[in-house]
Amino acid sequence: MKLSFAQIKTMTWGTSRITEEDGLLCFYRCTKEQEEFFKRRKDEFYRHSLGTAGVRLVFKTNSHNLTMKVKVANISDRKRFSFDVFANNESVGYLDNFSDVELPIGEKRIELPVGNFENTFVLGEGSKTVCIHFPYSVKGMLEAIELDDGATFEALAPEKKMLAYGDSITQGYYALRSSNRYIAKLADFLGAEEINKAIGSDRFCAELASLADDIIPDYIVVAHGTNDWRTSRTREMFREESGAFLHIMRKQYPTAKMIVISPIWRKDYMDERPFGDFTKLDEDLRTVVRDMDNTIVIRGFDLVPHEEQYFGDLQLHPNDAGFESYFSNLTEQYRITD
Repeated sequence: MKLSFAQIKTMTWGTSRITEEDGLLCFYRCTKEQEEFFKRRKDEFYRHSLGTAGVRLVFKTNSHNLTMKVKVANISDRKRFSFDVFANNESVGYLDNFSDVELPIGEKRIELPVGNFENTFVLGEGSKTVCIHFPYSVKGMLEAIELDDGATFEALAPEKKMLAYGDSITQGYYALRSSNRYIAKLADFLGAEEINKAIGSDRFCAELASLADDIIPDYIVVAHGTNDWRTSRTREMFREESGAFLHIMRKQYPTAKMIVISPIWRKDYMDERPFGDFTKLDEDLRTVVRDMDNTIVIRGFDLVPHEEQYFGDLQLHPNDAGFESYFSNLTEQYRITD
């Protein structure tokens, strides 16, 4: 039984819009206005915005099997991807392009195939909730979802919504599995749909904050700062730009709980930069939000152990173990500060 595109749209989480193009369903996490904004700033930012970070399909079925046919397109020079399939929160497999490849240590960029892929998954007996996580590192497009003939199907809708802003770490680099990103785990912890606006290499920018989505989020997560420090922003400029972004965000979504995460450890944090001491980023973020209601700051510096083995590139971007530590420590701090 092949699900119609109309059925698939009803079970899609994490998108601003869905289009049908050349027989494929295409999923966009940013609005057209946001995409145009990224394009004006930098073509690389626009291409990153096309990655399907945070997109999920969530539904109930009694089908024993599920076949998934996809097409993936590059958005950067990182071509590794993974569609992660779960039944009742248990992994039943992946559709990826690297399981049969020995990946180098240190996340060296290697050539991997893109294009059309297909896989069949055994979901098991009885009724179950299925969740399919789309990849963050490519543009994931859907050709078909097929279930057993006569199987039941019920799209599931999220109870809450979480907007996420940040850089490559919040987009998901360098998780092997899309479902292992800290922000995906945080969405599950909060019981919310992840609507991911994070863009690799991005920093605080007030204009992006002003481009509001037509939703009322329950949560907003903001995890900028490491690129502001890296790209020669002075401390004064950082306070001004982060303050402008966060105040606009607070005004745009006055009822949302806002969680601001200061930057995690990076191997070069002792380098000299115009900003100065990397660890002062946390102090400055606390200063700019001190008068904001319903807003907390979580110190990021110690969320991931300061050891290369927790980083896919050995210096900045967490791997799956690093993201697990990030999530675990983040939620512990959230419980304390909430």
